[in-house]
Amino acid sequence: MIPELLAPAGSYVCAEAAFAQGADAVYAGIGRFNLRAHSPNFSIEDFSELVDYASTINKRVYGALNIMPDDEMFAQIEDCLERMAESGRRPHAFIVSDPGVLSLVTEIFNDIPIHLSTQSGCFNSVAMRFWRERGVCRAILPRELNIEQIGKFSSTGIMETEIFIHGAMCVSVSGRCLLGTYYNARHPNLGDCPQPCRFKYRIVPVEQDGVDFTHAGFDAEESEGGVYLLNSKDLCTVDILPALIESGAASLKIEGRNKSPHYVASVVKVYRDAIDSYIADPRNYKVKKWWTEELETIEHRPYTTGFYAGDPIKQELFTSKAQAGYRLAGTVKAVIDGRPVVDVKNGFSAPGPVNILPVTTGREPFELTFEKIKELDGSETDCHRTRPNRLVVLDGCNEKLRIGDMLRVGT
Repeated sequence: MIPELLAPAGSYVCAEAAFAQGADAVYAGIGRFNLRAHSPNFSIEDFSELVDYASTINKRVYGALNIMPDDEMFAQIEDCLERMAESGRRPHAFIVSDPGVLSLVTEIFNDIPIHLSTQSGCFNSVAMRFWRERGVCRAILPRELNIEQIGKFSSTGIMETEIFIHGAMCVSVSGRCLLGTYYNARHPNLGDCPQPCRFKYRIVPVEQDGVDFTHAGFDAEESEGGVYLLNSKDLCTVDILPALIESGAASLKIEGRNKSPHYVASVVKVYRDAIDSYIADPRNYKVKKWWTEELETIEHRPYTTGFYAGDPIKQELFTSKAQAGYRLAGTVKAVIDGRPVVDVKNGFSAPGPVNILPVTTGREPFELTFEKIKELDGSETDCHRTRPNRLVVLDGCNEKLRIGDMLRVGT
């Protein structure tokens, strides 16, 4: 079985980028009723447009409704679902955590597939049967499981399984954290996590037995930069991907609905080629050099295989900042007479070079040189460097580009 490659879509542009690079499906938040309240998310109208677009290219869209709502928010979710039903547009599945939301979805959409969010913590086959009896057809398994456990769950046949293969991890059990509520009452289970696990901490002594400690505190590790006690590394599984595919998981999921289109496109491209390479020749799977190079260029914390392969060190103690090697310069929106029309996001200069993340399946990133930057009417620009948020034409390119190709410059 070839597993589904599932990508995050925090915006319509991210969904387009994911599909262009070979994702089979995307998952997207509907309004603020999901666990990424600060990503752009989708209105009902925009979500319907995304579903229509995906259907025309034989792709799938899953709607995330996986917050833990109170009664007031529950009524709002009910209104949202009823409006979706009236529109006639429906996702290919809903992702839910709360039993009340599950009941509501099955009542309004009685035949739509339902995927159980990792937030619900399905750690055993008895729990899988419990959710199966209530209409769930896929369990998004916790990141805390190992490969052997995933294989056992997948082999039960109770329901499909979905696992994370790349992206940010959480120091708490599958994201069920209360620490964020102590910071301005921002509740992680309502999609408003302030990520206090990424903060720098100090050990501060407390007065006891009448002794007044005047020292302000102690770094847990001797370092001028402090120490990040709760900060996890990012998940990356390209090295162990064959074992994850062989586990029988139906869907391989990339985390990142707060990430940029460039990030989504880069990660999807690598894992698309990795999955295809394994399926084509399982015995000779080998990590390609450009895969690791590409995954190093995107913003990320140090990588780990997490709990899957028994990595004993999953924390990054000395920095919480995600580093990136490239930033997006622009995306090719059209090709006129062989010349690419670029939607500029960050300035770049003629005569290049720039790095290209191509949409062509299997083609690795490459360097592009070009002679001039021109206006849409073919006239010369008044400068050799592009300005953001405008369309330009590149003249004298040494390679042909395609619609959807991304231009990048070093950070």
